[in-house]
Amino acid sequence: MPDAPILYCLGATKAGTTWLYRYLHDHPDCAMPAVKEAHYWDTFEAERRDKQLTAFRVRLREMRDDKTQAAKAGRGWQVDNMDRRINEMKALVAVLEGPRGDDAAYLGWLRQGRADARLVADITPNYATLDDATLERMRDAAPEAKFILLIRDPLDRLWSHIRMQARRQRQEHEKYEKKANNILYRILNRGQETHILERGDYPKIIRKLRRVIPQGRLLIAFFEDLLTDAGLAKVCAFLGIAPRQAQVETPVHAGPEVVMLDKLRPRALGLLNEHYEWVARNVGPLPQRWQDNLGRV
Repeated sequence: MPDAPILYCLGATKAGTTWLYRYLHDHPDCAMPAVKEAHYWDTFEAERRDKQLTAFRVRLREMRDDKTQAAKAGRGWQVDNMDRRINEMKALVAVLEGPRGDDAAYLGWLRQGRADARLVADITPNYATLDDATLERMRDAAPEAKFILLIRDPLDRLWSHIRMQARRQRQEHEKYEKKANNILYRILNRGQETHILERGDYPKIIRKLRRVIPQGRLLIAFFEDLLTDAGLAKVCAFLGIAPRQAQVETPVHAGPEVVMLDKLRPRALGLLNEHYEWVARNVGPLPQRWQDNLGRV
């Protein structure tokens, strides 16, 4: 029996990758791993690998605690689900810890128990930051694999990423809204937190992907279009799966609503203006949300 085809979703960060994972997870043609972000291709360097392994081990402890609580409450279905997730995470940890001379162990983990599926996927936004050589290895390891880059309105993506950063960094005495706007201020005035901008640098990321990934294996998709029947059908056709109505609520993992300061918004749009115009010229017609924000520049 042939191996299940692979999808790599490369991001961008805060551009709907979790939404896509949930959609594919519920799709009868797909068999998704319990771990959404495998972080295989971005952990060849020892320090990055060790940091990711630490995060996975923390998550394993949390899952074991959840399993214990579910068992005490008599929720057998949840215990079974946690067992599956724990076992998949343990197997992934073993892959990351193991030799990386080839990628057979990783591909085996990704496809294990999913031979009948029409699609499996590794949806790790950080893969958008990979260098050419790693992308080439990723491309060649599974010649049938397809690649999707989801892109979201640049201002919406930036602000969502900033809010996520603020939630993670906020100390007990700090106000969330002020923290988020302070991060944006530092980006605009001090050139700090550059990784937030890099995760949404569509011109740089798309040029790199088009340089490495063959045209028929790469799709650049607007997240805003993915929420429409036509946009979703286009993605499903690219993946070779039947389109079906999305059951996933929108948005996924949205943080608490926080207002961007009026004095910062025009400068943020000015900073991102090149991204709007480049995508319009090189990807395709902009969704309405993009056009609305571009009109405010």
